[in-house]
Amino acid sequence: MNSDFSSWPREQEASFVVYEQTTQASQRMAWTIAGIVSGFVFLVMVGIYAGVTPIESDISKDMNMSNLTKKDSKAAAPAPAPAATDKK
Repeated sequence: MNSDFSSWPREQEASFVVYEQTTQASQRMAWTIAGIVSGFVFLVMVGIYAGVTPIESDISKDMNMSNLTKKDSKAAAPAPAPAATDKK
């Protein structure tokens, strides 16, 4: 994998082999750690999905549907006010 990547002489270019090997080793370690962490996260997600039951509650049982329906405008007319009487 370590090949000539520039136009420098072979002796000078050979001094970069150490850096190429370090880069390859770092990338291999990073992918290994990423695989282990992602596997752990996947197992936690599956465990939570399989082990935790959701809370099932009917939130619609307490809803007052009478205030959501359209009322008849004729039936809701206000009653006339009683006539005022003049007392002396």
